[in-house]
Amino acid sequence: MQLQAVNDLGNLLFFLFLLATIVLTILLIYRKLRGKTIRPIAIAIIGCLLTYAVVLVGASLASRTRQLALGTDKCFDDWCASVTGSRVLPTANAAAGNALVAITLRISNRARRAAFRPSQPRVMLTLPSGDTLAPSEVAQREFEKQAVPQDVLGKRLLAGESFQTTLVFEVPASTRQASVVVLEGPAVITRFLVADENSFFHKRMVYPIKLE
Repeated sequence: MQLQAVNDLGNLLFFLFLLATIVLTILLIYRKLRGKTIRPIAIAIIGCLLTYAVVLVGASLASRTRQLALGTDKCFDDWCASVTGSRVLPTANAAAGNALVAITLRISNRARRAAFRPSQPRVMLTLPSGDTLAPSEVAQREFEKQAVPQDVLGKRLLAGESFQTTLVFEVPASTRQASVVVLEGPAVITRFLVADENSFFHKRMVYPIKLE
């Protein structure tokens, strides 16, 4: 199963908002230099900003968390990622009171001709408490010493190419379930895209996993 995570309408709205803001700002500067009143233009800019903010937050508040089955491809245009499994690792390399969890992902390029390198791909683990964890650099290094070096998420892929990689997280030992979140795209920009799951207050698509 394949699911598209990129919202084309949200991208279009952001582009139109940015274009309108730039045009109005240039017009405001021009009128200011000519000694003309700028109050109507300033009001228009403020109105544009407020309208976009309302649409952005409104879309986020109306969103719902979506749970994805393991093996489901979550695609950002042609770059796709899927969580295929998870397992608890021996705790010898974990801090006291913590456990190590390995998350296995399948990464693929669904394009037919073009190579693709993702922009800032990242995977996080969300705990029932709401805390979000990034992969543990220390645990990852120890895991790769005992297994094999893992490919990075940002690896350039040729058309139709795919690979499997594993990320290691360190969680409280009492954790019995969690959710894996996969994101792609510049975090600073996607925070301001309408209906993007990384935007303010927006719910996310998650892969629920059990840690047993």
